[in-house]
Amino acid sequence: MKYKFFALVAVSASVLASSAFAANAYINQVGFRPSDPKEFSLVGASGNVEIQDASGKTVLTVTPGAASFWDASGQNVQLVDISKLTAEGKYSIKVGGQTLRQDLVVKNNTFADVYKAAIKWFYYQRASMALESAYAGKWARAAGHTNATVELHNSTGASGSINSSKGWYDAGDYGRYIVNSGITTYTLLSLYEHFPEFFKTAKWNIPADGTLPDLLAEIKYNLDWMLTMQANDGSVYHKLTSLAFPGDVMPAQDNAKLYVIGKSAEAALDFAGVMAVAARVYKPFDSNYAAKCLDAAKKAYSWGSSNMSYHFTANPSDVATGAYEGDNAADEKLFAGTELAITTGDNSYKQNGSSEYVSYWGDLSGVATYGKATHASVFGDANEAKQKILGTADGFVNRTKSGFGVVMAKDDFVWGSNAVASNQGVWLLHAYYLTGDEKYYAAALKVLDYLLGKNPLDMSFVTGYGTKSPKMPHHRPSTSDNVEDPIPGMLVGGPQPGGEDVGSAAEWKCADYRTGNAATAYTDQRCSYATNEVAINWNAPLAYLAGALEALNAGYAPSFAANGVARKSTVSSSSSSAVSSSSQVVSSSSVAPASSSSEQKSSSSQSLASSSSQWNPWISSSSMTTAIHETLPAGMQNKAAPRLRQNGHKLYVEKNGKRFDLLGNSIR
Repeated sequence: MKYKFFALVAVSASVLASSAFAANAYINQVGFRPSDPKEFSLVGASGNVEIQDASGKTVLTVTPGAASFWDASGQNVQLVDISKLTAEGKYSIKVGGQTLRQDLVVKNNTFADVYKAAIKWFYYQRASMALESAYAGKWARAAGHTNATVELHNSTGASGSINSSKGWYDAGDYGRYIVNSGITTYTLLSLYEHFPEFFKTAKWNIPADGTLPDLLAEIKYNLDWMLTMQANDGSVYHKLTSLAFPGDVMPAQDNAKLYVIGKSAEAALDFAGVMAVAARVYKPFDSNYAAKCLDAAKKAYSWGSSNMSYHFTANPSDVATGAYEGDNAADEKLFAGTELAITTGDNSYKQNGSSEYVSYWGDLSGVATYGKATHASVFGDANEAKQKILGTADGFVNRTKSGFGVVMAKDDFVWGSNAVASNQGVWLLHAYYLTGDEKYYAAALKVLDYLLGKNPLDMSFVTGYGTKSPKMPHHRPSTSDNVEDPIPGMLVGGPQPGGEDVGSAAEWKCADYRTGNAATAYTDQRCSYATNEVAINWNAPLAYLAGALEALNAGYAPSFAANGVARKSTVSSSSSSAVSSSSQVVSSSSVAPASSSSEQKSSSSQSLASSSSQWNPWISSSSMTTAIHETLPAGMQNKAAPRLRQNGHKLYVEKNGKRFDLLGNSIR
């Protein structure tokens, strides 16, 4: 019963409400960007919400929205819009004189640490190499699975051995699987391809691979392994594992014999699509490597297309590791053909079809739809694919208007529900890229809000981030490394009511933690492989979502994006500038997002023309901001950024409470 009680209550230590006052506020525990829309969920409260700064001053008072029922958690929930809170700082949330939280944070570069940790976790998953303390810190470990010679299981239809090393461990165990590796690697490649200039300089302390950016260096470590899994005829082996899952040991202590197991059309076509993307992404850095990837993609596509009935539908009788079964490779072929058409321009690879369903490892038609919708010059009319994306995205947006204010629906709480959420966020960002419509951006933010604490468990699902986060993930290195803290940046699977791991402790299973509600069926225990395991295909969309949001707010956008998609965050220096009374907001902020250079040239005049007589903090495009810095006196050019202000038809610069005309002369 203790697990059931924990999952139902799950009150963070930061929530100070007494038992007599049962209200709870559920927030993104990492923080909110000053310029972003902001919202939290409120349960069991009555009356207005006060936001107080560090000095105890009420800077914002908000009337919550009407309560609505969320069937995923069985709760009546009010949504509280605090978008007008734009000054950086740490705040408290009060209702009826009671302090519900003291960990509400507003800051810029909000998700930078999260995306870097989410990507760096792949380094911690590397096979065949030691993790040195210079990079891994207290999670340094000896190399595991260093023997490159791997025996071909009879399920491959061949005998002998191959050399296969590198790659990422798939999840909490030490298997390596082409099918799951496929969507993972694609997702990270697409993050780089969409924001190349941003990720060329982004770093998070991993070993260098020549002059490659960190993101591409990490991806290449897995691509190198994938390339070893292709046979001479173009076919691709399904997985590389031992015959059974290892015990609770570190990688170096797992000495079970490794096998290359099975082949499948799904593996070949998954591989082909990934290598086609890699060929164009790596070409500017290493044309020979790019050519190698493209050649491998073409061979795998040819074999897979000719062997569409060759499936991995179940493990061989002597194998008990992950199966990643499949009995229909049509979606993998659509994905592979789409990416090869984009890379080569060869019309013979093009295929009909698109999908309104978000992809996961077992269905890649959704990511093929991304490719078609974003490469109209290759596929001609991309409208069908675009409408599929927008139709599904509109449904997601509607979900965020009630209940917990998140994209997740009750039926989304399946095994790996947090990956479902993350991929929904990636889908919403594609809708935003294609249209520039703010509603899609706002909904994508709410996905990250959910993952980082705005959920009925009141916890961040990312290790090491948030007021309360998982401490005991189902992850063999975290269990056996004698380090109290889990490796940071891991996204656990998340709530789901299946209870597949409920059973006796002797079987390394959990006491029953199910609550009767899908969104609270979770336990932070090492035994819970059904809710608390980690996996590469779950971390990749988290990394994409958080990384793309940071890139967008640094002023970058995909090359295919609509005008106005790139943004530029406003920096608000202190909480004292968020002025309001206890009954109404008297200060608000708007941000003009940075976009393409052509838009930047016209943004200043458009913003000035649309301004009202009310004083509004306003920052134009990056070109205008640069001009301001160039004309201000040297003493004003410090970290606290100047702001353009307007009063009627007069325009001036405000800096640290003082006002200057546009030549830098003091006017107050």
